[in-house]
Amino acid sequence: MPPFAARSPRAPLASRFGGPSWSMRHRLLVLCLAAGGALAGCNANIFDVSVALAHQSYPIDFGNATGTIPSTPCNGGAATVCGNSQTVMLDNNAGQVMVNLACDSAKNLCYAQANATAATTVDVLQDDSFTSAVGRRAVSVVRMLDLQYTVPTNTATFTIPEIDVYVGPAGSKAATDAGVVMVDKISPLGPGTTITGSPHHLTVADGSPARELIESNIRDESPFVFVVTAAPRLEAGDTVPAGKVVVDVQPLLGLGLR
Repeated sequence: MPPFAARSPRAPLASRFGGPSWSMRHRLLVLCLAAGGALAGCNANIFDVSVALAHQSYPIDFGNATGTIPSTPCNGGAATVCGNSQTVMLDNNAGQVMVNLACDSAKNLCYAQANATAATTVDVLQDDSFTSAVGRRAVSVVRMLDLQYTVPTNTATFTIPEIDVYVGPAGSKAATDAGVVMVDKISPLGPGTTITGSPHHLTVADGSPARELIESNIRDESPFVFVVTAAPRLEAGDTVPAGKVVVDVQPLLGLGLR
């Protein structure tokens, strides 16, 4: 028998510690121990969870007007030629949509200016998925933030050039309120165009004011508000703005808990 028994090759680190199925907490612990605790965020008491917060729905209702914007000259301001303006209040006092018909004195033609705002509060302490995942622990770090959206309903009679998405502190109702910052823009939506099936994604850039606000409020378990706005302008001869667009936003989170 040889004086020294042959040793089998050492298995790769991933195999020795359970491979892909091994828990994130244990993997982090192994990396921390290997680095002598020097890795950022190394804490054996922190483990990761994924949370899909509840969907937030933003119904933007432009009313039920019919017809087209008059193409006849409006004589520099004869409002009666252009038609009647209207305001639609959204359900649960979530915002409003104003459609103003007026005369463009420079063109001597009518136009319609729509201004829509919808706001919804995200309160993680009222979200079942969040409270079930976090329990009595505290959120130490937000490792991942993904805002995905769909447009399940669109009966609008016109193209919406863009929809802006903002985020702000609790109590925010408009994009101009203090502390409200831009998140991203939703690309133009043609009449009746919906986005279903695979959701699209809003970009929340690392280090941006929007990301810092969302992450800090999640760590503090404090409410914050998404504000969705649209301000399309339609010219003489276009269809009068009407119909309803529903934007659905869902935050997906990766949290480190302690």
